[in-house]
Amino acid sequence: MAVVLDAFVPYVKKMITSMAEEEVRMLLGVSGEIKRLEANLVYLQGYLADAERRHITDKSVKVWVGRLKDAMYEATDILELCQLEAMERPKESGRNASSSTRFRSLVGQLKKKLQGFLDPLLFCLQNPAFTHEIGGRIKRLNGKLDSVRKDALVFNFHANFGSYEERRQPSDPASHSRINRTTPGFDESSIVGDKVEMDTEELVHKLTSHGHDMASARVKVVSIVGPGGMGKSTLAKKVFAQEAIKVEFKTRIWLGITRRFDKAELLRAAITHAGGKHGGERDESMLETALTDALLANRFLLVLDDVWSDRAWKEVLQVPVVNAGRRHPGSRVLVTTRNEDVAFRMGASGSDQIHVSKLDEDDAWSLLKKQLPQLQDDESHFDQLKDVGMKIIEKCDGLPLAIKVMGGLLSTRHPSEREWEIVLNKNLEWEEHGSQEELNYSVHLSYDDLSPELKQCFLYYSLFPKGSEFLEDIAISMWVSEGFVQADERSESDQLDLEEIGAEYHRELVARNLLETNESAESGWAYIMHDVVRSFARFVAREEALVVLKEQTDIRSLLSHNQRIRRLSMKLTNSVLEWDILEKLESLRTLVIACNFKPGSGSGPSLASSFASLRALDISFADCDWLVDHLSQLRHLRYLSFTQTDVSRLPHDIHKMKFLEHIALFNCRKLDKLPDGIVKLGRLRYLSIDGSSVDVVPKGFGALTNLRSVYGFPAKMVGDWCTLEELEHLFHLRTLRIHGLENVPGGSVAARAMIGSKKHLSFLDLICHKNEEEDGVGGEQIPEKDQERIEAVFDELCPPPYLEDLFMAGYFGRRLPYWMRAPTAMAFKSLTGITLTRLRCCTQLPDGLCGMVSLEGLAVNWAPAIKLVGPDFQALPSGNGGAGDLFVTRPFPKLKNLKLHNMTGWEEWDWAEEEQGGAISMPALEYLSIIHCMLSRLPPGLASSNRYNLRTLDLSKLSALASLENFPSVMELDVLYCPKLKKISGFAMLRRMAITDCPELETLEGVPVLKSLLLNDEPWEIVGTSAYQAGQPRQLPQNLTITR
Repeated sequence: MAVVLDAFVPYVKKMITSMAEEEVRMLLGVSGEIKRLEANLVYLQGYLADAERRHITDKSVKVWVGRLKDAMYEATDILELCQLEAMERPKESGRNASSSTRFRSLVGQLKKKLQGFLDPLLFCLQNPAFTHEIGGRIKRLNGKLDSVRKDALVFNFHANFGSYEERRQPSDPASHSRINRTTPGFDESSIVGDKVEMDTEELVHKLTSHGHDMASARVKVVSIVGPGGMGKSTLAKKVFAQEAIKVEFKTRIWLGITRRFDKAELLRAAITHAGGKHGGERDESMLETALTDALLANRFLLVLDDVWSDRAWKEVLQVPVVNAGRRHPGSRVLVTTRNEDVAFRMGASGSDQIHVSKLDEDDAWSLLKKQLPQLQDDESHFDQLKDVGMKIIEKCDGLPLAIKVMGGLLSTRHPSEREWEIVLNKNLEWEEHGSQEELNYSVHLSYDDLSPELKQCFLYYSLFPKGSEFLEDIAISMWVSEGFVQADERSESDQLDLEEIGAEYHRELVARNLLETNESAESGWAYIMHDVVRSFARFVAREEALVVLKEQTDIRSLLSHNQRIRRLSMKLTNSVLEWDILEKLESLRTLVIACNFKPGSGSGPSLASSFASLRALDISFADCDWLVDHLSQLRHLRYLSFTQTDVSRLPHDIHKMKFLEHIALFNCRKLDKLPDGIVKLGRLRYLSIDGSSVDVVPKGFGALTNLRSVYGFPAKMVGDWCTLEELEHLFHLRTLRIHGLENVPGGSVAARAMIGSKKHLSFLDLICHKNEEEDGVGGEQIPEKDQERIEAVFDELCPPPYLEDLFMAGYFGRRLPYWMRAPTAMAFKSLTGITLTRLRCCTQLPDGLCGMVSLEGLAVNWAPAIKLVGPDFQALPSGNGGAGDLFVTRPFPKLKNLKLHNMTGWEEWDWAEEEQGGAISMPALEYLSIIHCMLSRLPPGLASSNRYNLRTLDLSKLSALASLENFPSVMELDVLYCPKLKKISGFAMLRRMAITDCPELETLEGVPVLKSLLLNDEPWEIVGTSAYQAGQPRQLPQNLTITR
């Protein structure tokens, strides 16, 4: 990755201005040079935005930018050394006291008279080498900056190019692109796959169905969200062309929104497209009235395509559109955008958003073939080219725009394997003068729209190899270690932590679809980056970051040609790296190694000289215990991570690493103790000892009051002292994972942790490990007194009301904690996710969950003692406003995902009957998964015809289930290992179904739009009531019949 100048230079300037006055005074004779350094930065700051914009493609500007960045990197090193000396000075003074007693006696006599001069003089007398070195370095640095400042005149940079916010505002209207005024052309060659058809049907349903918005005359906003090039506009065009849309909306308007738009021109375009007249009017208020009048004729659909911000809506279109909508209830706005935050700010709720996704392999191949019309009549030719074609598809990674770009290249060549292989070997990578202009431009637009701070956080992901996932909190810690996340005036006034600011940055990158959630990951916080986006990030960061993935024949040579890089990531599978080949990379600030390595041939690593600037060190899957004794030489290090290594200890002098903020020791199983000196790391913000053998923390751990995240905290009694006591004063914790809660003797001891007083706590994991087998169910019987004890312990671990995510594992009480029952549970207004696993003795689910107003995900796994889920699980208690005056009108009002797994004794789900037209439970439910239980039926209340959002139903190992009926909104159904299931009926929107090992199933009834059936892993195409394989009609196995 690379730093971004208009974020980096202000950061250095802030370092200078925030240095304590005492720190500057200590450097006698140097303060003038520091002021000169600050003046240079103030002068250069005006040119940064223009320089950053031009350096991506202008090589001469790139060299100038590189020189300035080098100077800024050196400035941070110098300023931090000053901070370190100031931090260590009292200790040094004490150490030298015995050798300077007479001198200090004289000092004492003069101290009152010379107070303002004496301390700097004393410091310089005791540290002449340091003062001389720092003074010389700052003077030389200013010389470099003087040269950079002089050369800036050559490039004619636009001074005061504007802040990020200013650059996003409209400029001269004459410079703006024209608004798209015409009905969009619809190209069927862009449309492939069942997913597009399903999305189209769902969008048509959202746009044409009428609920409470008809009574309120609200103009509902529906959005299509996804990365650039993913097919948002194509999907919107398909919807726009549907007959049902034409019938419902007599007035249809399509507006392509440029990032810099002219308000009057936008209004005139809307008026014209609505069939009105504007007469060339420029007055905005008059145009707003004219647009309202034009829209009054009919119910209307307004499509806003490629929206980058909510300004066009909020500042221009909202008032006339809403005014007209009151006259014609049921009018709609459809938005396409890369940024889901924009859709949200425009009024699109989560249930009214469609996220476009990558194409699967078959649909991608179909799309590629559609780009080659000259071959459409010769399927055999495609068959011959399919092998190399699928390699091209793999390279495009499911991105429709990339497939179209490659199709365009293929269309210019003779259709032969040889010619297609030439195209295959062409780069889809970002190039300064590449041929994939449309693809590159799409990614560059998204990057250019980021703030400077977001740009450098985005570029940091270029260090993660292709195909790897990354965790949100880890990425944020690395950003913080490099200084990319800084408090601003807003965050200081709101008292936001750096981690909270980093989380905002990360969330915005996800909302802008530059990062994607890894759907296959167990963790909900794992993310990936599309290959096309990653290649752009690599291109921009290429001067400062190097990623080594392949087994290089000569890694030493490769690194010798990149000695000035700032960040290095290495992931080698079969090589053993020699450490000494890294020691010439003296400019490194981040080093990420995922391979084994060994000491070099020398006497041992000198980390102080080789990695004097290192801020982040991340080593995984390596034998590196020998390196530990040298770590304290890394004076600037902030981020230290060892994952699945043989590390057995941390350095005994770890307290010397004054800047250390992040320590991760995940799955370092040989590590069984933390050094006592760790309690002196006053800046420590993150500690993970998950998966290690550490079973106790040092006494005094509670002094680490800057901690924000702790993973793997061991609960243990040592005599009369319990480690939980050390948590009492850690009031800034945002994430806490506690292991070994079975060791706590009672509730009074647990109460000492004061979990409820930690008002910033967002994520809490409470874990027991008591005589469990791997499946979480086996093991010896739990005595009743132990069950009562653990119930008392968990009762005292009540979280604060603003908790967002709760994970409980291994709990062996018969009842869940009181704070999960009504009415107390309703106080958790921010709780969005709950996972309860290995509830070995628990006999019922609590009644308070249904009143949690923000709960979106609930998962229960391995609860074998639960036999009945009663009506109180999804029925609100009467008078439920007792918790903080919060009144809930619907049970589980926001629950989207419900997983009930391995409740092996569960026989009945008793769902209270819901009144027709009344409030239903779980109205937002989208995904339901039930695995391994003894239910004979699903409750009718769950299959309500008023449940519009349930799209996916996943059922497995329901040994007693006989029928499955009346789920009218479900579009995808998976049924596995249900031996008594005979009938599936009433799935009006079902398009895809997978059935495995259901030998008694005889009837599929009421499935009018079913197209795809996977029966015992064999694919079938369904047309009418007939089934086809390989294009031929055949009888379905086990006499299965289909009735539409």
